[in-house]
Amino acid sequence: MKAFVASLAIGIVIAIGAGFVLNGNFQTDAHTAFTTEGARVDKPGDNLINY
Repeated sequence: MKAFVASLAIGIVIAIGAGFVLNGNFQTDAHTAFTTEGARVDKPGDNLINY
C-alpha cells in the first residue's frame, strides 16, 4: 500500500512539473511558430475570411 501511495504522489508531482515546463517553455502562438519567408502573417486576425 505504501508503494502505491508513493507512486501516486510521484506521478502527480511529475504531471504538475511537466505541465509547468510545457506551458512555460514550449508553447507559442501560431503566427510566431509558422512564420516563414513565404508566409505573410504580420497582423494575425486581419487575414481571416468573413462570410
